[in-house]
Amino acid sequence: MTTADAETGRPRITRVACRPSGSRYLVFAPDDASPWYRDLLASPQATLEIDGVPHAARAVPLEGDERGFVLHLLEVDAARGRAIADQLLVHHGELRKTLAAARAELDGGPVADRSGLRRELLGHCVTFCNDLRMHHLREDGAFTAIRKAHPGLAPALERLRREHETVSRALLDLDALLQGRGDLGAVREKFERVAAGLEEHFAYEEANLLPALRGSGVPAAPVTPSG
Repeated sequence: MTTADAETGRPRITRVACRPSGSRYLVFAPDDASPWYRDLLASPQATLEIDGVPHAARAVPLEGDERGFVLHLLEVDAARGRAIADQLLVHHGELRKTLAAARAELDGGPVADRSGLRRELLGHCVTFCNDLRMHHLREDGAFTAIRKAHPGLAPALERLRREHETVSRALLDLDALLQGRGDLGAVREKFERVAAGLEEHFAYEEANLLPALRGSGVPAAPVTPSG
C-alpha cells in the first residue's frame, strides 16, 4: 500500500495484511504509531497493489474500538469520471506552476551572479518530484478502474504507465545533476528536456482521457497532440 507521508507528502510504501470484505478490503494497524495509519488519518487516498495490479482506494476508519480502515476501491461511473477529469486538470495545473517556478530560477539572472541558484532549483525539484511521484502513483491505481470502465483506453493507459517510469528516471538524473557540482548549463539542458517531456505527457493524457471521462467519447486510436 502506498500512502502520502503525513509530514512530508512523500510516497510511503508499506506491506500490509488486507482482508477482503465483498468488494472492499479491511486493513488493521497494530498501534496508533503505525506511520501508514497516521498517513491515512491525514489523507485517505491510497494505492493498493493486489497481485501486482495497482488500485486506487479511499480509506474510511473502522467504527468501534478496532484500529484500521475499510479500503474502498475506485469505481468509475459517469459522475466519478467527470470528477477525475476535473481533478486531473487541477493537478496538471499545479505541476505546471511548479515547473514554471523552477524555470524562473534558471532565468532569473546570470549564473555567475547567482550562487544560490542550485540550492533554489533543488528545492523546487524536491517539491516537484514528490508531488509528481505521488500524482503518478495515484494515477497508476486509478488507471485500473478507468480501463475497466473504458476498455478502449487500454493502449493509451499502457503508454501513460510506461511514460511514468521514463519520467521517474529523468527526474532522478536531474536530481543527480543538482546534487553534484557539474556545469549549470547541463542542468538547464536536462531541465528543458524533462519539462518538454512532461508537457508532452500531460498533453497526451488530457487529449486521450478527458473525452472519455467527460462522456464525450473515446478516440478510435490514441491521440498524439500536435505542436
